[in-house]
Amino acid sequence: MSTLGEVVRAGGPFASVYLDASHDTEDAAKALELRWRGLRDDLARQGADEDTLRAIDAAALEPLTGKSGRALIAAHGELLLNRPLPRPPASDTARWSRRPHLLPLASLLGPEVPHVVIVADRAGADLHAHSDGIETNTEVHGETHPLHKVGGGGWAHKRFQNTVEETAQRNAARVAEAAETLVSGLNARLLVLGGEVQARAAIREELSPRCREILVEVEGASLSGGTDDESFDAAVQTLVAQHRYAEEHDVVERFAAESGREGGLAVQGMEKVVEALREANVAALLVADRTPLGDRMVFAGDDPAQVAVRESDLRALGVDDVEPQPADEVLAVAASATGAEVVITEEARLWEGVGALLRHT
Repeated sequence: MSTLGEVVRAGGPFASVYLDASHDTEDAAKALELRWRGLRDDLARQGADEDTLRAIDAAALEPLTGKSGRALIAAHGELLLNRPLPRPPASDTARWSRRPHLLPLASLLGPEVPHVVIVADRAGADLHAHSDGIETNTEVHGETHPLHKVGGGGWAHKRFQNTVEETAQRNAARVAEAAETLVSGLNARLLVLGGEVQARAAIREELSPRCREILVEVEGASLSGGTDDESFDAAVQTLVAQHRYAEEHDVVERFAAESGREGGLAVQGMEKVVEALREANVAALLVADRTPLGDRMVFAGDDPAQVAVRESDLRALGVDDVEPQPADEVLAVAASATGAEVVITEEARLWEGVGALLRHT
């Protein structure tokens, strides 16, 4: 959510769409077209302009694989966000509003887990870096001769065997160097290593302590094919999901610990949370999963961080253009604009459905 600063600072009004984009049946394409047509008509009734609707058309009908969803945000004839979702939303929604509707995105995506996946053999590797919904692919081609040991004996044979090992180790060092660069550039929190057993062992030895600390090895992938790549992909997705859950759980535990400490870095209730957002003092915004924030209105100015529970609070700060707006839009936008995480939680009991883990007291 904290990567959406450019989107939230774009001028509105915005069309925000969350739809089931699953392609798991023979008539999926037709069903998707009908769903989007209904949402499109709904947006038009809410006041969306035709240019903005046309900007969404192609992306809304873009096919995805299996059970999945799509989040789309557009304004003034420009598509600002086109994000595949790992699962469909509970129901399709379309909203035309002064600010983008981001809270469903936090619920459906969970926290971002930048990660790097390596599939290696003794001659090189394919590396896949994932961050902000974007995958970047890199290939490392090492030396290919000599790489295979042969039978025999004598000093010449032993020297050849040593040369093979040295070649494989140099290749492993190249792969490890490329992985280190990607991990550092993304500030990755997970490094997954698959491929040949010997290649994995050699690469593991070449990695820095920082990379070994976040390393998980997974069986079932090969550069040459012939193994169960689907099982490998599923294992990687499971690891990422586990990291997401663990990080959300850590935020909730820190919030609970700070709430129980005098002068701690935690507040809850709409007024205190909104004040902390206005001061850009929120590290993580917590929202109770079953609290209908859209029923609550708060006041907001032109700047995404200009938020208050009372109109007079913003007027006192010299903000002239103040309007009441739904809290479920305003809070998530303010969090994104100020670089805060957004965590939808069932674990924490939150006064008025919202809490905040602060950056400082």
